[in-house]
Amino acid sequence: MVAMAKPVSVSVIIVTWNSSRDIEVCLRSIPAALGGLLGETIIVDNGSSDATAALIESLSRTMSMVAILRNSKNLGFSGANNLAIRSAQGKYILLLNPDTQLQPNAIARLVTCLNTSNAGMVGAHHRNANGSTQPSVRSFPTLRAMLLLLLKAHHYAPTLPALTAYFAKNFDYEKTQPADQLAGSCLLVSRSVIKQIGGLDERLNIWFEDVDWCKRAHAAGIGVWYCGNSEVFHLGGQSFAQLSTLSRQRQFNRSLRYYMKKHHGIAAWLAVTALNPVSLALAIFGTKNRPQQRPN
Repeated sequence: MVAMAKPVSVSVIIVTWNSSRDIEVCLRSIPAALGGLLGETIIVDNGSSDATAALIESLSRTMSMVAILRNSKNLGFSGANNLAIRSAQGKYILLLNPDTQLQPNAIARLVTCLNTSNAGMVGAHHRNANGSTQPSVRSFPTLRAMLLLLLKAHHYAPTLPALTAYFAKNFDYEKTQPADQLAGSCLLVSRSVIKQIGGLDERLNIWFEDVDWCKRAHAAGIGVWYCGNSEVFHLGGQSFAQLSTLSRQRQFNRSLRYYMKKHHGIAAWLAVTALNPVSLALAIFGTKNRPQQRPN
């Protein structure tokens, strides 16, 4: 009698784009983070022009349960993740950035948190390279907060109530608790949730994909939780740093307009659209605007 293969518990999905500097550390951190769970790793390379694809091919020969999907062009964060989700075998899907390093048992703790918190999405405690906490939880965008962001008010008036609320300045990162939006850099989602609300919105190519996903989960009555004892080091903004400031601002504005229209209506869309040229000008001439990390 042939023994049945043990089912995969977690499918770790990593989207790479010119990520040769970071991907090896990320991949080597996964086995200990699983904490005994059976996992598979699916890497989607979004048309890298550096040595990323070749490095992954080399590493995969010594690592079990690693699959590689190579795109000839950049499908964006949503498109690449959805491609991998369709072929994933796990009960749980973990979206993971290539510029991360999971700590031991980090994935296992996310799974435990999801199952004990009646949640469908859970996010990890992000840390900077020096060990300090990296903010990874925010409140859902409001029109007032987004208009202030476009005007770069967070640089010269960061204590405005709308901004402190949006950036969740009072969030306790040592405590496991419900949250509005979680960072997509390390986000565990139950497969059953994806079946219920669908995958990432591919009309959001860069920025707001994870925010929209969390928003749709909340709307469906699905718990979204932050897990304080699951830790991941995150360099942050490594892919975005390859884009010019103006290019980042244009893509941020494009995603913001779509998100606001989708969740707040035509009036909100008109308001953020009106500030588009102002925000682009501020991005070009502002001395402080260097947004390398995802602002959602």
